[in-house]
Amino acid sequence: MSDENIRMAILDDGVCPKACPLMGSFLIDDDLSVSSQKKDAVSQYSHGSICAHIIQQCIGLDKVDVFSIQILQRDTLRGNIGRLLKALELCVSMDIRLVHLSVGTYAYEDFAKIKKAVEHLLDSDSFLVAAAGNRGTVTYPAYLPGVIGVKCHPKLMGDEYIYCYDSFTKIHFQASARHKLTVEGQEMETSISNSYATPVVTAKLISCLKKNNDLGKNDILRLLVENAKKNVLVGSSEPSPYPSVEIPVVVLTGFSIARLSRLMELLMDCLHRDDYHVRSATNLPGIRPWDETVLLGLEDLDVFTARMAWYFSCEIILLGSMSCILSDKCKNASLWIYGEESDDIREINTLVDGQIIWAEGVEDVKVYKLMIDMLT
Repeated sequence: MSDENIRMAILDDGVCPKACPLMGSFLIDDDLSVSSQKKDAVSQYSHGSICAHIIQQCIGLDKVDVFSIQILQRDTLRGNIGRLLKALELCVSMDIRLVHLSVGTYAYEDFAKIKKAVEHLLDSDSFLVAAAGNRGTVTYPAYLPGVIGVKCHPKLMGDEYIYCYDSFTKIHFQASARHKLTVEGQEMETSISNSYATPVVTAKLISCLKKNNDLGKNDILRLLVENAKKNVLVGSSEPSPYPSVEIPVVVLTGFSIARLSRLMELLMDCLHRDDYHVRSATNLPGIRPWDETVLLGLEDLDVFTARMAWYFSCEIILLGSMSCILSDKCKNASLWIYGEESDDIREINTLVDGQIIWAEGVEDVKVYKLMIDMLT
């Protein structure tokens, strides 16, 4: 593989061949049919063409076979989930090594479908570099495990980028979105947006693959982190303070690892089945589900839950802790589920402002029914 060209696909509103040499150009239509695109069908000022210009300016595209897959309408820069899924499927069939994606979705009903398609792509030894949404809230596929998520940093310039991963947002890098380009002999400067920051990280990944096309995901991520600009503060687009929490927050506390893990899985599955947009956070060890956040500490839980409610725009939040959470640590909680019933817990949590379920000796399914009855 090392001597082969890198096969890259840009999924956008189309790429003009004058922006970068193309090995192929495809259009996915509303009926999900795939057709070849005429060379003169795309402007050099299309969003995809500008992204290609940025990539080429940062690294150069020798030893890279570039394919354009148009999934967005040029006049609105909007598409649909079907087109995106079809494009990811096409990338797998074409043996694409690197997918550049400057779009995503906020729609919760699309998340599980995208997760399945992205897992299939990543299992084929491909990389996916995706832009976070400009709202600042969760965007798929940029948020998904295995995807290299990118957002912009207003103070970075040119090809600068920094490592900014945290277990909450799961976005790996912030990069410059300020790029001075020459398009058709005219000077232009890109606007500050996540979609124009993402090509910088794509270019850096290409640089790594040019040196060794056999590198795996862990090695690539390590190199990207090592080469990131240092001593730059991470930028934030999140509100301060966060809006007040107006959705149910359910706290599960004082459980064993085995019971908490089993109960959280069942509650999440049941809530998903009943069409609730639910998000969870636990301090359970090991690998966690794609839709679960790491609960690192038990301080400032009200800030933590407010951030979850804002970031995920969900309908219910579940917090799970093996150790006992004191009631004054999470005033946002509307329901407490305790792993055991004891006088000590009663005494510690005398200030609980909300309803209580004692789960000791109660079947998990019964706990779910009690929870729903109390919340509704």
